[in-house]
Amino acid sequence: MKTDRTLEAMSSGETALVLAVQGGLKVRARLESLGIMPGVQVDVLNNGRGPLIISLGEGRLMLERGVAGKVLVA
Repeated sequence: MKTDRTLEAMSSGETALVLAVQGGLKVRARLESLGIMPGVQVDVLNNGRGPLIISLGEGRLMLERGVAGKVLVA
């Protein structure tokens, strides 16, 4: 399944399922260590100016826009 929708393009209040992470080994390893991997559901809490704030389970994460642009979602 191919999608061009990324975490960066989501609006505040939306929920999505992570499909894949595009990027090199370091980016994928960093995001996986934060719990962002295929099959995980994320909620976008704030996608205004600056970094994205997402909810992942009971935790909250702040992601840089460039990194969020590498996370493909459905």
